Amino acid sequence: MQTAWQDFVARQEVLVALRFSYFGSSGWKSDFSKDKALLFDQDRLIMRLGLLQSLPLPALAAQTDQNFHLMVLSSYAMPRWAQRSLAEICAETLPAGQYTITPRRFGVAHRHLAQFIAARYPAGSDQPTPVLQTVLDDDDGFSTDLIATARRGLAELPPLIDPDDLRFVSFSRGYGLDLSSKNAESYGLYHHRYPFINLGLTMAGDRKGRNIFAIRHRKTPLDYPHRLIGGPPMFVRSVHEANDSRVEVSAKWRAVPDWRQDADVRARFPYLPEL
Repeated sequence: MQTAWQDFVARQEVLVALRFSYFGSSGWKSDFSKDKALLFDQDRLIMRLGLLQSLPLPALAAQTDQNFHLMVLSSYAMPRWAQRSLAEICAETLPAGQYTITPRRFGVAHRHLAQFIAARYPAGSDQPTPVLQTVLDDDDGFSTDLIATARRGLAELPPLIDPDDLRFVSFSRGYGLDLSSKNAESYGLYHHRYPFINLGLTMAGDRKGRNIFAIRHRKTPLDYPHRLIGGPPMFVRSVHEANDSRVEVSAKWRAVPDWRQDADVRARFPYLPEL
């Protein structure tokens, strides 16, 4: 049974769920999430499109494991020019079959993701149909080996036993990228540690069960078999004036000196020195 699980995890694509200015209930509670005018402000959208083009998309294009599919949850209500720009930016970076842009009306993000999962991963039998899934915000990035390493971590966990069962891999170490300066030469990069944040959290769950938008990412993994992985930084989390979550440079963050020339950054986050 373990061998069958390992074989499945080795060949199954990883679903990467990304929300781009989705207007609805999606777990984040910033002012932007409650006000359509703020969410779709032209300057904000231009900034978010620039971040998407600079961080998450090149991070996915650089993955050593290309067996993934990106689902971009966006809004029908988003201005048409922004919808066109979103489509163009994705097409410039990823092959057409490797991503799906799903504009949706006001609603609940995890229900939209559940509908997408049900359509993309049809049930093959009465047995659980696992889906491998992770989250990437539109202003964050992965190391080039995150998907490959998460896949290996999931394979080491026991197989799912019923449709309500879940498995988790969390990477605790990452980089924080401070973009608050308007001068790119002054951007700061820091080491930080955040176990079980949604960034880098990878999950296996049945297609009919909870998806990664429907869990409490700091608490739910503790109730199921999981792996918390330290080691090298596996993600980059950006800090800027339009953050959707509460994140800021703290005294616990350790600066990376001359980070554009840092060996780890250049090898595993090759898109960062280009900022």
